[in-house]
Amino acid sequence: MRLDVVSTVNDPGVPGKTGDDRAGFDAAAGTAWVLDGATDVTDLRPFPACESGAAWIAEALSDRLMQGPQSGETPEAYFASVLADVRQRAEAESRLPLDKLPGEALPIASGMWMWLQGDEAVFVYMGDCMALVRSGAGVRLIGQAEKAEDETAAARRMLALTPEERMGWLRQSRRLSNELGTAFGLGPDCAQNLKLAHATLQPGDEICLMSDGLYRLISPYATHTLESLMADLSEKGLLALIRALRDFESAPDGDIPRINRRDDASAVYLRTGL
Repeated sequence: MRLDVVSTVNDPGVPGKTGDDRAGFDAAAGTAWVLDGATDVTDLRPFPACESGAAWIAEALSDRLMQGPQSGETPEAYFASVLADVRQRAEAESRLPLDKLPGEALPIASGMWMWLQGDEAVFVYMGDCMALVRSGAGVRLIGQAEKAEDETAAARRMLALTPEERMGWLRQSRRLSNELGTAFGLGPDCAQNLKLAHATLQPGDEICLMSDGLYRLISPYATHTLESLMADLSEKGLLALIRALRDFESAPDGDIPRINRRDDASAVYLRTGL
């Protein structure tokens, strides 16, 4: 079975910026992915050639994922190699020695990656990127849906803090993530914490990999359900969903806490075929 790429989008939300998201695919290899670099929380800028450390790690990971896994290679072994290579690139490109950087300055990213082999797909993910799979059985969510709820609750707490308190909280959170290896990053433990899911697919099934920016239509904005988002995607396309997202962001806040009014949003829309 083959993997057809219907469309992709990477909308930074701010004109003139590259943003912190990246999306990519290698249809011949049966792979596709979305990545979302976590916003920088220091002014150290170890990668000054890039717009931000968040953009750097998303781009470095996306570049490396263009070299797909070998036949028979496990996802765990593949990502151990991917992350080692990204670390090596970071050591070469950082203007500061990585081992001298505080944990809050080391960039991390969320991501969702899939690999189709025959009729079996494996999904590897960390953080708050999601995948929706629509088949005859309905729509299945792959990812950590609780992350969206956690981020909404965190935004509510942070909005009650002073700017200094908020930055302190963000830096502590980034240090902890790097210490524990809970996102795609430069530390040694990331590959041990990968989340995996498997799906058996049929010709005509649809898959949408998305960063948390687009998933916000489902949670917390609740303008769509899993089913209605995939239906709109099929009928109207990815750009219509981006317009719906930006329209909502431009409306009054209501009771949904938001640190940033407009978030990066990326997605890859796929369909299986014979």
